[in-house]
Amino acid sequence: MWRDYKVILGLRWGEVSGVDVFSAHLGQAFVEKGVPAQILLSHSASAFQLPLAKDLPVHRLDVNPSDSWGTRWRKMIRYLESEAPCVYVPNYDYNYSCVSPRLSDRIIILGIIHSDDPVHYEHVARLGRYWNGIAAVSQVIADKAIATDRTLSGRIAIIPYGIPVPSDSNRRSEDTKPPLRIIYVGRLIEYQKRISELPKIFFKLYEQRVPFEATIIGDGPERHSFLDACGPLIEQGLVRWLGIRSNQEVQELLEKQDVIVLTSEFEGLPLCVLEAMARGCIPVCMKIQSGLPELIHDGENGFIVPQGDISGFAERLAILQSDSHQRQILSKNASSIIREKYEIGTMFDSYVELIERMIHDAETGVYRRPSGKILPPPSIKITWKDHLPIGIRMAGRRGRRYLRRTFWGTSKHEKVQHL
Repeated sequence: MWRDYKVILGLRWGEVSGVDVFSAHLGQAFVEKGVPAQILLSHSASAFQLPLAKDLPVHRLDVNPSDSWGTRWRKMIRYLESEAPCVYVPNYDYNYSCVSPRLSDRIIILGIIHSDDPVHYEHVARLGRYWNGIAAVSQVIADKAIATDRTLSGRIAIIPYGIPVPSDSNRRSEDTKPPLRIIYVGRLIEYQKRISELPKIFFKLYEQRVPFEATIIGDGPERHSFLDACGPLIEQGLVRWLGIRSNQEVQELLEKQDVIVLTSEFEGLPLCVLEAMARGCIPVCMKIQSGLPELIHDGENGFIVPQGDISGFAERLAILQSDSHQRQILSKNASSIIREKYEIGTMFDSYVELIERMIHDAETGVYRRPSGKILPPPSIKITWKDHLPIGIRMAGRRGRRYLRRTFWGTSKHEKVQHL
């Protein structure tokens, strides 16, 4: 029975990201249904760590920075095998998901493709055949993944994100024209998120004398440059940065906002937009291929703006500020589509159905995962030193030279094969 399987959701740090929030939601749903579940963190704490729910168990893999990759992977394999039978969800923990080919049949592996991103497609192309099943958060992502490997088509399911939906949303009355309350929730990073476009949009509103208040939630490597760009607006109280907040705090803040903005170049299905729309926030987003076309109907429950169109983006925000009646209609429609299609119960049921199918196919032989060698991501370069104990790796130059000559008597690939 599938309920005898523990669900292990792999993450790196438990950082500020939609994938981590999704994992917390899904893990929480399993726990509430009486299914043992946990978050497995493989890396040391991040500077941008996300506070996780207290009643969802969190285990941190016992690895050290001084450990070779071979040692780390062996520890990962040992831990997962000790928890079997289990369902392992690697998510985007690329550095450790590469152990998939070495795991026994007592571990059911569920890969999830979270984003319309080359890194995610490389991930599934490299390891997809070693996963029992695959979930994609949108049709576009599923189609692109299958294009990388046609054999995946029978094991891939489209499961959009689902979120806890509040019973009611506290929206402003439609007879007022206050400052438009805008919120951004996400990483402060240029790659993918294009965070540098937000200050341009805010200054465009300021130049057009559109009353607004912008709240920024999150952190990231471009934080300082972003805050510098917003400097004059921050001084006037038009933009405020609140850093990292717990998911509960974010939900409370969303209740008080009118609009959520997203300037990303690509996404899978932005979880922050789902959470905001559930609370009546109107999404104004740059056009992307995945997720948003099914979620946002331009002019009905939000606005979609061509990539890079700063003036058009500001124009939509100005319309929402000046037309309270349209703001009320779009707000109502935004929350309605989440209740109809993106509620967490719907997502949970879809994952249960997929897991049951994966277990059935594994037990009946419909699909048996092949075994193989560990397949590291391109970012990890294996050298001869990675296969040696730390004491030997720290030996003198002469000893290392002797060991290197000895090591290359066996091929690198054979060494990785036997980890």
